[in-house]
Amino acid sequence: MSVSRCITKALDIAKAPRQQWKASVDALPEQCQHVSICTGGIGCRSRIADYLRVQYRAQARREQLKGGGAR
Repeated sequence: MSVSRCITKALDIAKAPRQQWKASVDALPEQCQHVSICTGGIGCRSRIADYLRVQYRAQARREQLKGGGAR
């Protein structure tokens, strides 16, 4: 996938509850199915997992701050 295709898929996965993200990422092909246009370089699963990892941490941090957690 081109990076734009990967990010679109990542955004779709991110709409689901965080607890479902891992299963969704695990179901993705490890390597891009669109080799002729792929600009990601590391494979679909890795790229999307990296993106969602950052999103997971950001959401968890926001929830912690909203709940009055330590900074």
